[in-house]
Amino acid sequence: MDDRIVVRRSEKDLVGLCREARRGGITRRQFIERALVLGLSATAVGALAGACGDEGPSPAPSTPGIDPMDETKPAEVVFYNWTDYIDPAILRQFRVETGIAVKQVYMGMGEELLAKLKAGAKGYDVFVPSDYMVSIMRESGLLEPLDMSYLPNFRHVGEPFRDPVYDDPAGQEGLRYSVPYFYGTTGYCQRLDKVPEPQTSWDALWDKRHKGEINLLDDEREVLGMALKRRGYSVNTTSQEELDQATEDLIEQKPLVATYDSVNMKRAIIQGQSFVMAWDGDVVMALDALGDDVETKRQLQWVLPEEGFARWTDALSVPVGNNSRYGAHLWMDYLMRPEIAGQNASWVKYLSPIVPASWEYTDPFALTLKPTDEELARSEQFTDVGEFATAYSDAWRQVKSA
Repeated sequence: MDDRIVVRRSEKDLVGLCREARRGGITRRQFIERALVLGLSATAVGALAGACGDEGPSPAPSTPGIDPMDETKPAEVVFYNWTDYIDPAILRQFRVETGIAVKQVYMGMGEELLAKLKAGAKGYDVFVPSDYMVSIMRESGLLEPLDMSYLPNFRHVGEPFRDPVYDDPAGQEGLRYSVPYFYGTTGYCQRLDKVPEPQTSWDALWDKRHKGEINLLDDEREVLGMALKRRGYSVNTTSQEELDQATEDLIEQKPLVATYDSVNMKRAIIQGQSFVMAWDGDVVMALDALGDDVETKRQLQWVLPEEGFARWTDALSVPVGNNSRYGAHLWMDYLMRPEIAGQNASWVKYLSPIVPASWEYTDPFALTLKPTDEELARSEQFTDVGEFATAYSDAWRQVKSA
């Protein structure tokens, strides 16, 4: 590469670094580490820190009740993540900027990590629990409380995602155990050329005229939640009577269902199934896979039913037994940087909770199914239902075995 291009890029990086320092987006230590990565001497870094705003921003006081952070920079952080749930380029960018490698280990079900941590597994620095799993792990003492002074980019998190019920910071003397990573909605995709008229209700999935043309998720909370919402109940009900009614409804519906599948929603949509219960990101991926097939795209419509629907959040947390709390916080803060969150959402095709700050950095196509404020008002976040979870599991077994 031409040396002049390298120099111009370095200058641009330094300008951006100073801008980030002035607005308080990084700590002084982070400023120094990034400047050294750019090739500056220690003397030059000191001078630049002064030029960028007195001595550069100082870290905020540590969160009360949190042990002081050991700021020794690790060689790597271990990221326990779902498959294809981060833009691979971001891992390389983080290493270039910080000198820290990110090693990915892939998750199966959230319960898998729960079992591992309960058995004493160590060495994971950051992982991606779903909303309800944050509650379970927090209450089980398996999560490290976060030091928010090392997460300045949390200020970019949108208001609906700042104080989630599953984290319950107020109930833990202000402590927080997660930051949001992605969020999404659960509805269904309908083929307009295969239905008499556009549907807006969960009732459409009980229409006998569409026997064999309905795909549902293979997920007990999601499917039971659908049936509960259809009756006007909460997706987090702990009423056995309400759950029994939802169970009976699903048993009645079962002869109409072609399959319960939480893996191949995109394929079912592309192949033309009339109704496919799905998560919004899978519908966006289906639209993307259709490419220039404009006519088929016109026939697809995403429905967030009028009775209400589930909203889910996947979070970032630090499990006990991690290798580096400091490295974990650096990685989580990096993922909440608006330009990185936008880049990530563009690749993953799910919605970032860094709103609205990430939108300008996000491919507009990835925002195709972004819910409106009115739609979000009809949504309900999944929460841990405690011991009543066994009732949901029993109900789901009844449906699947009927």
